[in-house]
Amino acid sequence: MTKPLISVVVPLYRVEAEMPLCVDSVLAQTYDRMDVILVDDGSPDGCGRLAEDYARRDARVRAIHRENGGLSAARNTGTLAAKGDYITYVDGDDFLHPVCVESLYGLIERYRADLAVCTMKTFQEKPDEVIRQTTGQTACFEREKALEHMLYQRLFDTSACGKLYRTEDARGQLFPVGRLFEDLATVYRFLWRAERTAWESDALYGYRTRGDSIMNQRFHEGRFDELTAIDELCDFVRENCPSVQRAADCRRFSCLCQTLLAIPPEDARYRGRAEAIFAELCRLRWRVLS
Repeated sequence: MTKPLISVVVPLYRVEAEMPLCVDSVLAQTYDRMDVILVDDGSPDGCGRLAEDYARRDARVRAIHRENGGLSAARNTGTLAAKGDYITYVDGDDFLHPVCVESLYGLIERYRADLAVCTMKTFQEKPDEVIRQTTGQTACFEREKALEHMLYQRLFDTSACGKLYRTEDARGQLFPVGRLFEDLATVYRFLWRAERTAWESDALYGYRTRGDSIMNQRFHEGRFDELTAIDELCDFVRENCPSVQRAADCRRFSCLCQTLLAIPPEDARYRGRAEAIFAELCRLRWRVLS
């Protein structure tokens, strides 16, 4: 039987230096039926030109140019343009092992799953040092167990990358435009749409850590988007899957701690928010500890 077409969406913004490593790793995949969508999100550097160069050289590649709208908007543009039966997301400065896409689809076939997940490893300059740390473990989870693993951050976390989705599911839950922590706000809904999620322990996705990431920037109002996202997630859990409420509480506790520790204690603008977060942590602490 003919293998399904898989769309790979790569948002591009200010990653001219890192983009060739990323796109070359996508084009080097052992899975040959790919629809590679390079979304130039109004990048002021040479990303748009490079995307056009790749599209001219490889028939699998399409370059899309749009006004800058942020990561969510760029991913959504790629999702709506996707031609594949399945879709995966790769950030423009990250890196894939050559068997990543094939392995993810192999999991879906093997377990008759709706969604597949591989392990992600961080790197700074040398991705080959962390990719393909093989242990050979695989598993498949029903939707509630998969959601629980994500909330406890056990086998995998809320990143939209390193996962293979049905395209129709991705189109049914687009990323929230104009907000940070878009993965936390979205991926749990993907997991809930998937009756079965397959996982493997091999590190097939390299995630580049950057000094200018959201977590390393000076604190700003957008950081509270994390709390908006986790509030929405907890409301969803209460309404749809109360069996994982404890896991949701633990993830909420983690988000609250992360935000509180990031707030500059000397900044009076955020003092009221900090006090409210501390009070919420006190309310949750015994439930989490138990």
